[in-house]
Amino acid sequence: MTWNFQKPKKHDSTDQAVSLKSTALKGKNVCLGICGSIAAYKAPDIIRELRKHGATVTAFASPAALNFVTEMALEWTSTNKPVTSLSADAEHLGGDKSFDIYLYAPASYSSINKMATGIADTPVTISFSSALGQLEEQSCKVFVAPCMHGTMHNTILNESMKKLAQLGVSFMQPRQEDGKNKLPEPDEIVENIIQSLK
Repeated sequence: MTWNFQKPKKHDSTDQAVSLKSTALKGKNVCLGICGSIAAYKAPDIIRELRKHGATVTAFASPAALNFVTEMALEWTSTNKPVTSLSADAEHLGGDKSFDIYLYAPASYSSINKMATGIADTPVTISFSSALGQLEEQSCKVFVAPCMHGTMHNTILNESMKKLAQLGVSFMQPRQEDGKNKLPEPDEIVENIIQSLK
C-alpha cells in the first residue's frame, strides 16, 4: 500500500491529549510503579491507555527502570512529572489527593521480593509501603504485573507472590511466551483493572 503524502487533518486537541475510550477510571488517581525490567519501555503506552479511560497517572520509576524508559517520555505521556526520588513533598502519599489505584507494571523479580519483605529502598518500593497500608484500610486497590525470565520464576518468587496475594494484592497473569513472563498488552492491563473495580 502506498501513501499519497497528504498531511493529517487539523485537529484542535493538544499534543499530549488522548482520545477517550471510556470514563471507567474518571476521577481515579493512579500510581504507576515502573521496575527495572526491559518491559519498562512499554510504560508510556500503559500511561496513555489509563488516561484513555479517564485516569490521572503519576509514574514512579526505580533507578533501574530509567535504563529502559526516559523521564521525559513518562512526563510527556502522563502530563505529570515522574517521581524518581522522594522529596519533602512525600510524593508516595499522593499529595493533595491520595492514590486510588497502585499499578506495578512491569514488576521485576527484585521488586516483588522486596515488596513481600517490606524493603522500601526505591521510589517504587516506598510507594508500595504506602499502598499496602492503604490496602489494609480498604482505601485503594493494588495490582502487580510480574515480568521476568522463566528461570527467575522460582520458589522464592512464588512464596513472595502468595504472601502478597494473601494481603489483598491482585496479580495479573503474564503472557507466558518464549520461556518468559511477559507484560500483558497495555489495553489488557487496563481492562483487568476496570473489571476488578466493578
